[in-house]
Amino acid sequence: MIIADKRDYGRGYRKHYEVYRRLKQENSDVNSRRLLLTYCVECGLKYMVLDKWHEENPRRILNGTDEKKKGILKSHNLEKLLRELGQQGNFKFPQLETVHKDIVDSEVLHQLYRYSIRLQEKEQEKGERLEETLQNVANWIREGM
Repeated sequence: MIIADKRDYGRGYRKHYEVYRRLKQENSDVNSRRLLLTYCVECGLKYMVLDKWHEENPRRILNGTDEKKKGILKSHNLEKLLRELGQQGNFKFPQLETVHKDIVDSEVLHQLYRYSIRLQEKEQEKGERLEETLQNVANWIREGM
C-alpha cells in the first residue's frame, strides 16, 4: 500500500473531477467518466476525513492503534466515509445488479467501472441516478474544501 497525504487526496479530487466534467459535457465514455467521478469522490471524502481529524499525514493513523480510523482510511466504502463526516443518509446510493447477478454497493463501485462490467438492462436508470448522487457528493465536497 502506498500512502497518499491530505494534499494528494485534494489534488486527486480536483484533477479527477475536472476530467469527469469534461467527459460529461462531451457525453462520452460513460464507464471512464463514472470511474473518475467515483475516485474523485473517494479522494475528496478522504481529504475531508483527514481534515476533520486534523491530520495531514495518514501514516500516523495507519501505523497507530485506532482500528476504526484505519478501517475508514483504507476503505473504498463511500457511505462509510460519509458517515464519518456526519452525512449518512444525506446521499442515497442505489444498489446495482450486474449482468453476472452481482450486487454493487458504494464499496465496490470502482470495480464496476474499472472493469467496464455491464449492468442488468433494468438497472440502467439506477446507474444514471447513482452518477447524479456522486455528482451531488462531489459538489458538496467542493463546497467544503
